[in-house]
Amino acid sequence: MPRKRLNRVLLPLLAAVALSSCEYVKLLRPSVLKQLNPRVVRLVNELPRVDDPNEEVVARLFAHGGLDRAKVGSDGVMRATVRVPKGEYIWYPAIVVMPRGGELELDFYNEDPYSYHAAFLPNAGNRHALFLPVGSHGRARIRLDQPGLYWFGCPVANHAPRGMLGLIMVSGEVPPEAKLDRPRQPRH
Repeated sequence: MPRKRLNRVLLPLLAAVALSSCEYVKLLRPSVLKQLNPRVVRLVNELPRVDDPNEEVVARLFAHGGLDRAKVGSDGVMRATVRVPKGEYIWYPAIVVMPRGGELELDFYNEDPYSYHAAFLPNAGNRHALFLPVGSHGRARIRLDQPGLYWFGCPVANHAPRGMLGLIMVSGEVPPEAKLDRPRQPRH
């Protein structure tokens, strides 16, 4: 009988000690759980599909703005919505994933009643600028034909360094002639 009693006390105690050192258990703290909104979960789930050097950059810069996937319309044009919340210098989502190259239509909403913003976007080798006065909406249609990472940002004042950088990830296979022929690079 004393052995069963010892097992009932000792086993849970050993399990608690073992789990407290596990990094995954630390994620269950309320302060961490409240940060796991759908945008962040989509971002975390997408990172394994990004090559190693870019994964770290993407994870550092865009954890708060999250990620969304562009939806392909019946006309073949991909569409996504990006907004600037009141009093924040960040794009929501900060990352838009296109399933393939082609046309992307972005609806931008400036919900900030205090600040003028702009979106400086990539567009088939050129740039496209969209101005977003206070409380306004704007739409931009850009063309990104090749797989890769395309940056966009707000060129107004110091908005980009404060967090208004975004990324469009175009999925798809890179042609062999466009791939870099180099070994994996060490990470520091």
